[in-house]
Amino acid sequence: MKNTCFIGITGSAAKTSTKDLSSTILSTFGACNASPLTKNEHLFIARTILDTKQNHRFCAVEVAGHEPGYMDRSLHMLKPDIGVLTIIGRDHYKAFKSLEGIAAEKGKLIKALPVDGTAVLNIDDPLVKAVGEHCQCRIIWIGESKGATIRLLASSSNWPDPLKLTVEYEGKSYEVLTQLHGTHLSLPVLSALGVALAAGIPLEKSIPTLAQARPSEGRMQIVHDNDGVVFIRDDLKAPAWSLQLPLEFLKQATAQRKVAVIGSISDFSGDSSDNYKKFARRIRENADLVVFVGPNAHRALRARKDQNDELLQGFSNIRDASIYLKKELRRGDLVLLKGSYKVDHLSRLILDRIKPIHCWRERCGYEIFCEDCEYLYDADQDAQHSATIVPAPTYGETSTPFSSIPQQTGPVVPVIVGLGNPGIEFHTTPHNVGYQVLDKIVEICGSNWEPIEEGWVSLVNFGDNPVKLFKPAANMNVCGPVIRRFLERTGCSATHCTIVHDDMDLELGKVRFKDDGGDAGHRGVKSVIAALGTDTIRRIRIGVRRPGDLRKAKEIVLTQFTPEETLEVAQAVEQLIESLKKQQGGPGPKEHDHFHRQNSS
Repeated sequence: MKNTCFIGITGSAAKTSTKDLSSTILSTFGACNASPLTKNEHLFIARTILDTKQNHRFCAVEVAGHEPGYMDRSLHMLKPDIGVLTIIGRDHYKAFKSLEGIAAEKGKLIKALPVDGTAVLNIDDPLVKAVGEHCQCRIIWIGESKGATIRLLASSSNWPDPLKLTVEYEGKSYEVLTQLHGTHLSLPVLSALGVALAAGIPLEKSIPTLAQARPSEGRMQIVHDNDGVVFIRDDLKAPAWSLQLPLEFLKQATAQRKVAVIGSISDFSGDSSDNYKKFARRIRENADLVVFVGPNAHRALRARKDQNDELLQGFSNIRDASIYLKKELRRGDLVLLKGSYKVDHLSRLILDRIKPIHCWRERCGYEIFCEDCEYLYDADQDAQHSATIVPAPTYGETSTPFSSIPQQTGPVVPVIVGLGNPGIEFHTTPHNVGYQVLDKIVEICGSNWEPIEEGWVSLVNFGDNPVKLFKPAANMNVCGPVIRRFLERTGCSATHCTIVHDDMDLELGKVRFKDDGGDAGHRGVKSVIAALGTDTIRRIRIGVRRPGDLRKAKEIVLTQFTPEETLEVAQAVEQLIESLKKQQGGPGPKEHDHFHRQNSS
């Protein structure tokens, strides 16, 4: 394939857009093959090379470098003639431990170029520039800095006007018109022009081809729905370092109302709660309405100005967000979707407005856009793959058929939820202390457990006050959605809910109380917080770690208590129940402060 020019493209961002734009230009001047979508792993590079025929004049391939050494096998297959390095960011920082480590891996593509090859490098990035300083082949520098071969003089992208650039090459300026949006897409435009120049295509011929170029899927992609709402899909990925530029685009846009929908943000360093709160405050300066979606949405809600602040919303799952946005969005709104297609699948917020979808799975594991998924409109497949409630019988309940509890119509009855794992084999394990507390209450009060769809429920009276006890029939680590469904169906909220759970940070038999805060590494609590969309949930924490036991939590939680430990836990449970009974209704909204003060020790 001596007549085929192979182009390798890498970097922490702008790879896909550079590959697609390069392909758009190159295909005008000869047959061009390119790697599909965002696929940049070994298998797809191999397939792209195998699919390249002798009549292809060009082959453009996106190359991943997400962990040390990963790029070696790709380059052994690809052997590029032209190499592009766009930018070095914090993507995969945990794998490399430093930006320099990321640059070293990405820079392998440039080192692999032959002496008569050409490197297209971003002169504005110091780490990319350092890679170029050791390059032995021809370099086409791109960027705003002095010394750039193709120098960016100006760029503008004020919605609804598309991106327009003014560039300089060999003392002559050129105007570049596109159908793209966002000045941060100037980098892939410059990179594509650099590829064309490296391939022997002069700017006078390559620039006009960009006038009709469309954005890559999920990269500032414009989508109109049937109701006059315009969506900007920037939902391919969302590393923290890349968020500012799309938000600046939204701030500068001209629209009746600007809405930002934010999914999962990767590579936040430090405390996630504080980061989400700070980011939520910052994004409010760019949008009229901000909606967070996903398990960290409750963290962002801490940035609300007060309890009546409705301009910052948060939803733990995308289905609830879709229901809200269907009612809230109106003609003339400009909506930025920023998230990860591997995690959030935010495009469903658009698809469901055009045609109701059936798949609302979370963390499905499919690394494709939802519109390409066979399960999107398949109700049967969705039911098959959705999370299921564990129906295994457990101790303390009968085998009577499921019954249904009617929707709450009178005063809200406080709910105490005991966390645990269904199944008799888990009865006396540390992870099931929450179950044990509720079983003991039912025994003392002479009540019974009633099986329902979500688990087991019992109504008891502490004095003259009714309290509802609930054991979710779901494994500990995924109990949150089941608890949420139970609370919604019975007219309750997190405000009226207290959860009882084991705590590995407390000595065996100790009891502590907590009104809010993070999950402290407890996966059951994490699931509850994510499902309810708030960390303002009252908790009763029961210590289960024997003094001096240095084993990891996962080595303890599912082991059986010794007889001595069982007795010690039982005594703690009885003392706790006595405290609850004295409060005549347990830690409900009105009684909780007094309850907390009496038992804080």
